[in-house]
Amino acid sequence: MQKKFFLPVIMGILMAVLCTSVVFAEEETYKEDIFTYTVSNGQATITNVDDSRETVTIPEKLGDCTVTALAGGACGGSSVIQEITLPDTITVIGEMCFAYSTGIRTVHLSAQLQNIEDGAFYQCESLWTITIPSSVQRIGANAFALCSNLSAATIPAGVTDIGSDAFQASGGFRIYAKPDTAGAYFAVNNGIQFEELITVNVNGNDVVFDQPCITDTRYYKTMVPLRAVMEALGAQVSWDYTMNTTGIDIGGNRLLIRPGEPFMMVNGQAYYLSCPAIEFNDRVLLPIRDVVEAIGGKVGWDEGQKLVTITYQP
Repeated sequence: MQKKFFLPVIMGILMAVLCTSVVFAEEETYKEDIFTYTVSNGQATITNVDDSRETVTIPEKLGDCTVTALAGGACGGSSVIQEITLPDTITVIGEMCFAYSTGIRTVHLSAQLQNIEDGAFYQCESLWTITIPSSVQRIGANAFALCSNLSAATIPAGVTDIGSDAFQASGGFRIYAKPDTAGAYFAVNNGIQFEELITVNVNGNDVVFDQPCITDTRYYKTMVPLRAVMEALGAQVSWDYTMNTTGIDIGGNRLLIRPGEPFMMVNGQAYYLSCPAIEFNDRVLLPIRDVVEAIGGKVGWDEGQKLVTITYQP
């Protein structure tokens, strides 16, 4: 009788202890601005971003905690968000993190991101280009599947694993990568257009483009996105929608460049370009040597590495 009496009592105590342990292990949920997040070991994981803003910048900290992750589905299903920027503190984005977000057009990923998980951008119909950070090692299955307007993906040499159907995009889609890398092999094996990646270094620092450099086969010129390079040099760049003209202010110089024109204006004087600037994927691209040398800078080209080096001191 005593054994039968004590057994239920002991089992009850054990269950109470176990239940108490589970309660203590639960992560608390917090809300700050448009971000819902949990905290573990002093680090924050965003579990939801309110679908209320066209442009979203994920903060480096929420409360006193560093934001290190976006949970699966945290930004999924958005029809409002068009541009989102992740801080370099983020190392993890969960599966299907941005999936079905039909409004997202531009994503700036963290320079410390390690993997792009399965289905991360699945059916992001408005996404038009993506630059994978050099820190990424793996792109998961279906990561960019059914992104019907995706025109280009830049895949660095550090990516060693690309999952099945990682890219299922429009017929004009291209992968930019170095030869003999996972990105190049994936393009060839899946019938995707491939172009060798051209990198640009400004005053010792690599430039990160949201639109890769391209080759203009009409003139056999390397066409470089203008804004990214000029801003890396410290220039102020603007776009005049009325005149369809890019304005650049740098080192006391004023430049005006209009796509399609054979010349640019530098401090009120016409300078002929080696080939006209073009509009491509909502970006102005041109032979950057013409612009850099017009303001007193120097440009080098390494054919073997497909590397443009730019040096300029105002």
